[in-house]
Order: sequence, then C-alpha cells, then structure tokens
Amino acid sequence: MVTTEYPYGRDFPILRISTELCKAEISLYGAQVLQWTPTGHMPVIFMSPSAVFQQGKALRGGMPLCWPWFGKNTEDASLPSHGVARISTWQHAGTEELEDGTVKIILALPPEKELMPSGAVIIECGKELMVTLLTLDVQRTMPFSAAMHTYFAVSDYEQVAITGLEECDYIEFAEDAVPHCEDPLIPAGHIDRIYHPVAEEQEITIHDPAWERSIRICRAGSGSAVVWNPGEQLAATMGDLGAAAARGFLAVETAAVPAENLVLRCGETHSMTTRIQVISIS
Repeated sequence: MVTTEYPYGRDFPILRISTELCKAEISLYGAQVLQWTPTGHMPVIFMSPSAVFQQGKALRGGMPLCWPWFGKNTEDASLPSHGVARISTWQHAGTEELEDGTVKIILALPPEKELMPSGAVIIECGKELMVTLLTLDVQRTMPFSAAMHTYFAVSDYEQVAITGLEECDYIEFAEDAVPHCEDPLIPAGHIDRIYHPVAEEQEITIHDPAWERSIRICRAGSGSAVVWNPGEQLAATMGDLGAAAARGFLAVETAAVPAENLVLRCGETHSMTTRIQVISIS
C-alpha cells in the first residue's frame, strides 16, 4: 500500500509504503528516502528527530541527493551547495508493484533553470532498497558530480566497523579528526572522508554486532565514496541534529565526486545506483 500524507504541512508530501516486505517513507521534497525498515529488522535509514522541514533547507537524515553537483558549483558560486535536488519538490511520476512485492516509485524533476538537465529518481523498496539517480536532457557540455548522502541507522557509530575501503586512498576533511582504526575502519569523533578511486564493483559493508546485522552497499555509476559523522561536539552546534542523535548514524555515500572529472555533453545521460541489503549475523 502506498499513501500520500502531509505530516509536515502541504508543502511536504510524504509517500508512505507499507507492505509485507518493508515500511518506508519518501519525501517528494528532495526526492528523499526518509525511512526504510525491511520486515524483521531494525530501521536501516536514520532520520534526525530534529530535522527541519522548511523550503530551501536540506532535510537532516534519510538519503539527501547531491545533484547535479557535489560541493560548491565550480561555474557559479551563488548556486546552492550540493546542487538543487535536495531542496526541490519533485513530481510523483509513477508507482508500480513488482512481482516479488517490491514497490517501485518514480520521481521526476524538470529543469529549474535554463541549460540545467532534468532528473529522475527510481526508488525500489522491498527486502532490499535500490535507488537510481538519472541525469537526463543534458543541454550543454557541463562538469558533473553527484552523491547519495545516506544516513545509516546504527547502534553506535563508534562501535561499528566498515570493510571494503581498506585499499582505497582517501582525503580527510575533518580538521579535528582523531586517529581511527583503519583495517577495518572503526570511526571515532568527527570523520569526513572522501575515498577515491573506489571501483564500482567494490562492496562496502557496515558491520554492527550490537544490532546483530551488517548493511551491504553496492554501487554503480560511482567512482568514489564518502564516510561522514560530525562527532558529538560538532553535532551539538547543529540545530537539526544534536549531540545525542549523532551516535545513532553513520553516513556512507555512493558518490561521483569532482575529482573524477566527469563531463556530460549535450544529449548524454548518467545513471548512479546504490543498492542496500541487510544481512543478519546472529
């Protein structure tokens, strides 16, 4: 069953999915998965209890989409950081139930400004969560970067381990970073890393023994990954998060960052996919 509800006001339609396979919430503002809980498991996607639903502001938690650029726009610094996708209201273009009970949602974003591409997001909610971000109708040669900034719900981000990135180079952007165990990666404090290059076929896994599960992340159309948590000290200064909430998530992003030097030409398209699976380890 898919219903449209307005718990945060008429400007923020929410698609609520409830099936035998999972429960999920998708915000048309930002084309953003807010929740996904496969049946028999703890929630997999974290949403800040202090998230602010306000036009022009990104929602804290879920899976914000950085598109069609990651970070600052290199051509026009006045444009919003991380693109327009996460602060735009997308159109609900279709719903389909697949043979296995998975619900497929299609969202669309026409060009908002002259010479901007259009976008589409395909979200498949079932035993797995698969999100595909499509860049369409490219009208001119343009630099391109993007990310799916997924906040994964964890028991305690300093007690989980990440595998799959051990052999990958990274840049640490947290100025107050503390030493971390690297093999496997066990986060601590403020961590803000871009791993590049990361082969598309490389699986990334979050191991969470306290919740007796692992979260496997598979990627396509992505040559990079980001690992981020602000740590309690920085999170305490963030009005839409807070120190206590910071321990409950770890962001692991499927990304195509500017360092990949991607350029889309007129008529070209780009597809990026993240597929998320939950594996019980009890």
